[in-house]
Amino acid sequence: MHLLPSEQKIRIKDALAEFADKYSLTIYEPCNCSSRISHNNGGNYHQIIYLAKDGDKCFAKFDTTCELVPEAKWQECGDPRVIIEENADWL
Repeated sequence: MHLLPSEQKIRIKDALAEFADKYSLTIYEPCNCSSRISHNNGGNYHQIIYLAKDGDKCFAKFDTTCELVPEAKWQECGDPRVIIEENADWL
């Protein structure tokens, strides 16, 4: 899915507002798999990005729907805006 620049700006603004309000945000990679291919066991995995604020610090966890990999760990990130902007098509 490719958004128009105006649509990206609106989604980025809404995501930043949600993050500021709730101190957390989850970004899911959209599923564009065909209905014939099953997920996970069929090899189709999707990324999930978790953002959270703890005090003055922001943390990110880059996870996947794959059940065969270890659970992702939180890592401190700089400005969450960068992650949100890079993944605006997923919002």
